[in-house]
Amino acid sequence: MGRISRRGPIVATVLLAVSCARPVSAAELASKPDLVPYEAVYDIRLVHASSSGGPRAANGVFESRFSETCEGWETKTHTVMSLAFSTGQSFTNESFFSSLEAKNGRDYSFASRTLKNGKTVQAYKGSAIRSRRGGRAKYEGPSPDGKKTGRTKSVQLPAGTLFPVADFLALVDAAQKGGPLFRRVVFSGTTPLGPRIISTAVGAPMPAEPQGEVENIDVGLLDMPAWRMSEATFNINEKRDLPNSEMFLQLHKSGVMESFEQNFQDFETAATLRSLRRLDPPDCSKH
Repeated sequence: MGRISRRGPIVATVLLAVSCARPVSAAELASKPDLVPYEAVYDIRLVHASSSGGPRAANGVFESRFSETCEGWETKTHTVMSLAFSTGQSFTNESFFSSLEAKNGRDYSFASRTLKNGKTVQAYKGSAIRSRRGGRAKYEGPSPDGKKTGRTKSVQLPAGTLFPVADFLALVDAAQKGGPLFRRVVFSGTTPLGPRIISTAVGAPMPAEPQGEVENIDVGLLDMPAWRMSEATFNINEKRDLPNSEMFLQLHKSGVMESFEQNFQDFETAATLRSLRRLDPPDCSKH
């Protein structure tokens, strides 16, 4: 992957970023033909460990599949991380997540499952609907007796909340217009805590550059404009100066992250592309 990497400073996180982009409806954003269906695999490694806690060794794999259906955009991710600590303890975290976002920008469904050493420690699914005035998300967890219907929770979505695909398109729209700061409320369902505030600092655009052939990498998905960004994520109802997590990434207009780093409370990880391939669009001629 050395032939693909591009050097340059990663911009600092700005916690109170404000978007200067023109307001665009989710339906308008989701109809733009900028998205490219793809499947990517990343290798994850530990790049920094805290002296006070956290893992002393970590490695894993992140698999991401983003595909188009006739009705919407489907995302599936699978993450496996092996962590080792100075106490001699070690364990494996594994997570599965899937979502379907309608092209009209209004309807969204999701499911999440997390395992520790092969045992499920968290599982839920749900759906969300948004409108101009806001919206609502409904979570459903497994019932103690194993029946189909379990515990439910309803969460209000503030006006202007975006689902992930519409959020990506709004972010790229702002980046293309030269907006260095972008702040919004996003609901993805990746956490049971509901919508979250994401503040992004956007670096200068990186022009498309021919990549040459790289094994297992469809370089056509990377031969397009890109931006270095830093994202800070906050829980919406918390009053704190420090974000819950930070991500530093190189994002292409295709939607592919060429690389990314995640900063947690007591350790940092980095991910690099192992493989990348384009997916075929659906045949919707019969719909």
